[in-house]
Amino acid sequence: MLGNTNLHSLDARIKVPSYDRTALEPHIVHLGLGHFHRSHFCYYLHQLLEQGVTNWGIEEIDLVPSHTAEVAEKQDYLYTLCSKDPEGNREMTVIGCILGYTKGWEDKRKAIDLMKRPQTQLITLTITEKGYCYDNQTQSLDWQHPHLQHDLLDPRDPQSAVGYLALALSERCLQTKEKLTIASCDNIPSNGQVLKRCILQYCDRVFPSLVPWIEQHVAFPLSMVDRITPNTKAEDIQFVEREYGLRDDWLVVSEHFLQWVIEPEGLEGLPPFEKAGALVTKDVEAFETMKIRLLNGSHSALAYPALLLGYTFVDEALSDPLLHSFIRDCYMREVGETLLPIPGYNFEVYKDRLIERFSNPYCSDTLLRLAQDGSKKFANALVPALKIALERGLPHKAMVCALAFWANFLHQKESLVDDQASEALIDAVSLLDVDVKPFFDIIGLAGKAHESLKPLFQSYLTLIETEGVKHVLIHSQR
Repeated sequence: MLGNTNLHSLDARIKVPSYDRTALEPHIVHLGLGHFHRSHFCYYLHQLLEQGVTNWGIEEIDLVPSHTAEVAEKQDYLYTLCSKDPEGNREMTVIGCILGYTKGWEDKRKAIDLMKRPQTQLITLTITEKGYCYDNQTQSLDWQHPHLQHDLLDPRDPQSAVGYLALALSERCLQTKEKLTIASCDNIPSNGQVLKRCILQYCDRVFPSLVPWIEQHVAFPLSMVDRITPNTKAEDIQFVEREYGLRDDWLVVSEHFLQWVIEPEGLEGLPPFEKAGALVTKDVEAFETMKIRLLNGSHSALAYPALLLGYTFVDEALSDPLLHSFIRDCYMREVGETLLPIPGYNFEVYKDRLIERFSNPYCSDTLLRLAQDGSKKFANALVPALKIALERGLPHKAMVCALAFWANFLHQKESLVDDQASEALIDAVSLLDVDVKPFFDIIGLAGKAHESLKPLFQSYLTLIETEGVKHVLIHSQR
């Protein structure tokens, strides 16, 4: 098993840390220790450590129950990142920047102490869209969310990520004037602004005197993150053990491609992430919008018709000419017309690269994972593009078709639905024959948008139910 004792006797094809892990200082706290964080942010930090330009390490915190602690501790918080390109080439890298792990849901005091201490200068988050308890339509915290309802009654015993952060900040302000940067690394439009809005709205109710201190001492930079990172499968772990003689139960598998675009606000005094390949720019939102609408939106648009056709993996779905054409020639074309140009960026090249990445058989992602939390993903990725298309009179049939596939999936595959709004969605789908408004309301398509889209949406629904998914895919491409 991977650990400190055998780190320097591994297969020569596996890169191991050249830095002294015992000399690392825990200046970073991360909320939401998952596969993506370990393939993305940790890799950037690892590269800086290899260059010798920082000695910062990470204290990890999970706020929801997980079995991570057991395997992470057994492996001394070391894990192997196996990145694969479309040709099947592998790069094996042991990452050593994680220094500790806290079960925040059990030891809330320790989690708060880690975040509030002056030594912590950067807090990062990968808690997924639903972790923010945020309502896109009202641009406000969802005060009816059970976690926030609990936190309002007992702020000293938080359940929400916002509640944890606010409590830590309230205690931090009493003991230090050190600046702090809190960076969202989640796929949310304007993620830094959303996070700041959530914290300030919460504090305005619970810790009102803290608001001016946050405005002065805490930065919330926007960022765009990208690296396809499927959940690690048992066969991945078995392959590494068989091929490299290494048992790593905390293995992470990702594609070779990675990207991080972050704005300069709050980066003063932090490790120089640009030296590891991050792009620091004030124009993050353009990159973020491009990525969310084209990559994340296409993932969702592909997942539901592909699952309805019986596919399991993204790469095998894209080998179907009908699905390939629907995503590349129809959906991406429509969404691409809603984007503002980025100087020096060719959207057609970017789309082709996305298809190449999605089709990578050596980094195969499951469609079911992409189908999770469709209400949040479509609200962030598809709905803004669809609204722009309606306003400008641009083509939008493929986007509406994607929503119809989703609705049919919710109806046909109810047992597979994994969504925070699943109950409301299933109820709304049951009413589609008589009223589409409740369904559209869930993702923020109300008013004029609802009325203008209703005939096209219902026609696709009828076609899917009467003629089948393949017929609709053919029909949508005419």
